[in-house]
Amino acid sequence: MSLLSELILSKIEKNKKLGLYRKIPEIGLKKSNLKTCPDKNIDNDFNYSTGTVNLATNDYLWLSKNEKVKNAAKKAVDIYGTSASSSFLICGHSDIHRELEKELCEFKGDYEDCILYPSGYQANTGIIRSLSSVSPLKTFIAFDELSHASIIDGVLASGVKFKSFKHNDLNHLESILRRHKDSEIKLVITEGVFSMDGDIPDLPGIIKIAKRYDALSIVDDAHATGTIGQKGGGSADFHKLKPDIIIGTLGKALASNGAFAISSRLIIEYLINFSRAFIFSTGIPPASAASALEALKLIKENPGIIQILKDNSEFARKYISGSGLNTLNSSTHIIPILIGEEDKAVLIEKELLKAGIYLKAIRYPAVPKKSARLRLGINAAINGTILENALKEIVDKVKLNMNS
Repeated sequence: MSLLSELILSKIEKNKKLGLYRKIPEIGLKKSNLKTCPDKNIDNDFNYSTGTVNLATNDYLWLSKNEKVKNAAKKAVDIYGTSASSSFLICGHSDIHRELEKELCEFKGDYEDCILYPSGYQANTGIIRSLSSVSPLKTFIAFDELSHASIIDGVLASGVKFKSFKHNDLNHLESILRRHKDSEIKLVITEGVFSMDGDIPDLPGIIKIAKRYDALSIVDDAHATGTIGQKGGGSADFHKLKPDIIIGTLGKALASNGAFAISSRLIIEYLINFSRAFIFSTGIPPASAASALEALKLIKENPGIIQILKDNSEFARKYISGSGLNTLNSSTHIIPILIGEEDKAVLIEKELLKAGIYLKAIRYPAVPKKSARLRLGINAAINGTILENALKEIVDKVKLNMNS
């Protein structure tokens, strides 16, 4: 057993002796009433009736428009109401929350347990802070320099020693861990798909180094869940390995809102008892759990939708890069077009919106200064002709402004 596990177990046992131990109550409502939802072809759910092509969405599989997903949420409202009403520790789980947790554990690689958070931001900040509080003076964190703001905020708020490693640079990561090998608790944090560059880390290499230095590996799978891997299971599915903790969101490919973390029973038990972001937040509404659960079932029943997303993304990336524009190291559905100057990126964004194409210019502080970019979020439901026409307009507008 690692030192971290020993300390966690000790803190849990102390809570039990003090009468402070927490366990989520089960409220026991039946799930049978949620099963009947009309079917509808996923491919037909995309609607451009507004006349604007949306390439800014994180709804990568476009399941938020699917009739089954919408009806699952409606049924849940009829049965459970509109809110979880309080923290899970006060009002407890419904069976739909528990079923979602079990499905997420299986979907992400047969993990032991799961915890649900109100948002991805709260999950990242809350988990990093609570793990760092086990023994702050003995803890060190290494994280990829391009990690999401919620990871960075969690690290900064943890109060422990930390160091970012150069993006996807395994040699730099190892050199950092080597210098801090005397730290008894070490966390290594990265993303499954980087939200601004659209690339995938060498996770097998990162986990190998983490294990070498007895560090806990944490992966933010927000943009990887439902989008990479043979079945859409994210990093564990794509790389065929299991990080110690996977954090993810329900608010992107899973067509809902809220977030989750999956890990060992011991880690999840600790988070339930010591993660303030979980303890002091109202749980996600049952309808959110129901819609995410239905989205998971649709992905399992229609694995071809993952390949469609991949095909659309590859077509878009090749079209853009083949036109001479810089898509950085993107290999996924997130495709940046590097512009550089912030004001020029914003100008192109506005011109594209006038042409009926909605996407966003990403600027500092979301990305470093002078690296502003247009960020495309490709989805699985977009019509091929519409996508190609949109890409042509994007390329033309970028080239015209870059050369002016």
